[in-house]
Amino acid sequence: MSGDVNHEKIAQDYLAHLELLNRPANLELVQAMHSRHLAQYSFNNLPVVLAQNMPLDVPTLFKKIVVKGRGGYCFEHNKLMMNVLQGLGYDVRLLLARVVYNTDADKPLTHRMTLLTLGEEQYIVDVGFGRFGARFAVKLELGLEQDLGDACYRIVKNTQGNYCYQIYKDGDFFTLYTFDLQAYTEADCLLGHFYSHQHPDAAFVNNLVISIKPLNCIYSLRNDEYSHIQPHETKTIKINNGQQLHNILHQVFQLDVDAVVAEFLYAKFVKDKARYGYE
Repeated sequence: MSGDVNHEKIAQDYLAHLELLNRPANLELVQAMHSRHLAQYSFNNLPVVLAQNMPLDVPTLFKKIVVKGRGGYCFEHNKLMMNVLQGLGYDVRLLLARVVYNTDADKPLTHRMTLLTLGEEQYIVDVGFGRFGARFAVKLELGLEQDLGDACYRIVKNTQGNYCYQIYKDGDFFTLYTFDLQAYTEADCLLGHFYSHQHPDAAFVNNLVISIKPLNCIYSLRNDEYSHIQPHETKTIKINNGQQLHNILHQVFQLDVDAVVAEFLYAKFVKDKARYGYE
């Protein structure tokens, strides 16, 4: 644990915010934290597209995500979660992954998640993958198909010997990202974080992406499309103006975004994307 950060206090304040105080530190608590985190705190890249500073120290992340309700992306959500788990006495360490979306493309290490060890079992804790991420921690047992509410997940190995984090969609398993179990440090995260929010070709620099996962549904926004995803029905609408986008940001994602900023986001990431048909 670094510096003078009181990880135990941050962990208790985090549990208090999610109404999970005074529970034993077991798998059940982890799964409750995982699902409630996704339901309470949005995944979004607003600071990226608004070119804002994105520090990764834990007190700042706690204030941003929990206190102010601004959400974040993987390097923020999963660092906070790992530190909370550490503060509660869990055996955790960080992992890095390549987001491949079912391709063989050579991708950089731009995704952060957490490896949790409980006795003889291990789990992937990932509260920073947006709409396709699992609602609960995924057990690291090769080939085990796990129904985790919204979808079925499994972890397998590919021909290169890397782990594949997969979701069942469109009739087959789909690899979201690949990873290994090498030891990584916070310094290793800086490169992926810098690429993800600064590189001109990075997906988060070129797209507006927001999601939140309340119980039994998912709200998702990507550029000009807003979706309400339920177990047996998905409704998707096109965003037609800045006021509509502003209302969605406020009412659905509970993000405090000025109307002027919403108009800027609409012009850059909604109107132009719809006009030219690219992502």
